[in-house]
Amino acid sequence: MALKTVVETLDGLDEAVKALYVEKDGKHILDLDGIDTHPEVANLKSAYERVKAEKVSLKTEADKAKNDLAEAMKGKPDEAALVAERNRYEATIAELNGKLSDAQGKLSGVTIDQALTAALAKAGVTDPGLQAGALAIHRDKIKIGDDGALSFDTPMGPKDVPGFITGWAGAEGKSFVTPPAGGGSKGSESQNGGKAAGDMGGDKAARVAALKAKFPDLT
Repeated sequence: MALKTVVETLDGLDEAVKALYVEKDGKHILDLDGIDTHPEVANLKSAYERVKAEKVSLKTEADKAKNDLAEAMKGKPDEAALVAERNRYEATIAELNGKLSDAQGKLSGVTIDQALTAALAKAGVTDPGLQAGALAIHRDKIKIGDDGALSFDTPMGPKDVPGFITGWAGAEGKSFVTPPAGGGSKGSESQNGGKAAGDMGGDKAARVAALKAKFPDLT
């Protein structure tokens, strides 16, 4: 039987299994290593590095254009030529700054998705459809601080992404967590005579259908 990612208590578990959990916020979380090798996290990390490199390249080009403009303005006796040269360089700088701004936006989006995907995978939300739904629910709620740190706003103040997602997956997000192999889905089955209902407490197909009904813009 697969190990659960989040458990309320360690009672009844073998001592060897208990050692695999760490306590956080009153719950016991499976201590996972190598989360960066998860396929979804690896893809996001690759995209992050690519966009980051693009941002550096664009900034270098913009800086070079500014320096070229400064050089072009030196020793130019023809005022009309100066104006034309200035306009050309200013247009180039504006274009590069626009691309730089777009790259910054992409970098922020990739950073958020990377952190959120890693946190969801560690919390046990591994089904691609349900993971995409969880990303859609939480992506726009994450704030990026001046120091680059990511957090959620909560009534108790800012909370880091892994801590917030772990708590969410153990409470209102339980239905998104992939059940242990062979364990089936529980949720609302106990309230429907063992038959999985077409809601977030049903089996995988029912949860995906309910998620699409709640978020029709998801594909």
